[in-house]
Amino acid sequence: MTPALDLTKRVWTFRRSGVTAIGTWIRIEDRFRPCMVLIPADREYDDRLTPCVVTMDRAWIWSEDVGDPAQAAATAFQFAHALGFNAFDGPSVRRLAMFIADHLGDLLSIPPYDHSDAQTVAEITMTDPTTGKVTEAVLKE
Repeated sequence: MTPALDLTKRVWTFRRSGVTAIGTWIRIEDRFRPCMVLIPADREYDDRLTPCVVTMDRAWIWSEDVGDPAQAAATAFQFAHALGFNAFDGPSVRRLAMFIADHLGDLLSIPPYDHSDAQTVAEITMTDPTTGKVTEAVLKE
């Protein structure tokens, strides 16, 4: 089974002030959806890190036009803590929120997930006994 978050499959990568933002996909309910993942810039290959994920359905809170500043601030506070920053340092939390807001357009530009590299796990041939019609299907990971 494919992991819920595979940071080797990237559309884009940006770095600023010790944070790496990665445009990728997250598997939710067996569907891959675009997301922005934030991780500490110096811990990209650390198996113990907890990534911070901005999904498409929650991206609106970061918008300067229609967003929810209180919710964005609370989430930025949690993200700052998870990323190892001083969450009580207002300027750091604001910079993190602005970094996310600056890349909302990039998040929206992520194309649908391409399943072409999925491995074939089974090939099925079904024959309708009444009509003799044959249907073939391929199951991919």
